[in-house]
Amino acid sequence: MKAEGKLFIGGLHWQTDEDSLVNYFSQFGEVMDRVIMRDGPNGRSRGFAFLTFKDPSSVDKVLETTHVLDGKTIDPKRAIPKDQQENAGKIFVGGLPSEITEQEFHDFFAKYGNVIDANLMVYKETGRSRGFGFVTYDSLKPIDDLFAAGPLVLGNRTIEIRRAQSRN
Repeated sequence: MKAEGKLFIGGLHWQTDEDSLVNYFSQFGEVMDRVIMRDGPNGRSRGFAFLTFKDPSSVDKVLETTHVLDGKTIDPKRAIPKDQQENAGKIFVGGLPSEITEQEFHDFFAKYGNVIDANLMVYKETGRSRGFGFVTYDSLKPIDDLFAAGPLVLGNRTIEIRRAQSRN
């Protein structure tokens, strides 16, 4: 099973089980493996899972749209292999114009390096930007290049970037 075909799926309903997860995601390609992360003592879902497709291009299909499973909007993202996590760099981007699209956001940051994930935070009701997002690169070099570039302008607005902080 290749890491390129692996998804992290956040925001799962606590009652979602492996069968409903596979049934839903099978529409995008053949699912080779799946695991819902659970608490040890009680076995209750921790609200996220990992899913691996046979064909890595299935991940791209999943990421093209929003998803609702068991009545809850879920948040699939491309999984970052463990051996790449320590080298990956994630930044917070603030001050974004509300009319910026996910594609424009991704394309702007792809000029600086290989983007693993570009997540523009949007309002669910309108789909418009909330003014911030996160970008994950496959290495730290693009982040250094961004900081060295000086003030960055996207959509006629000067944007703010800083290294993303863990929620912990």
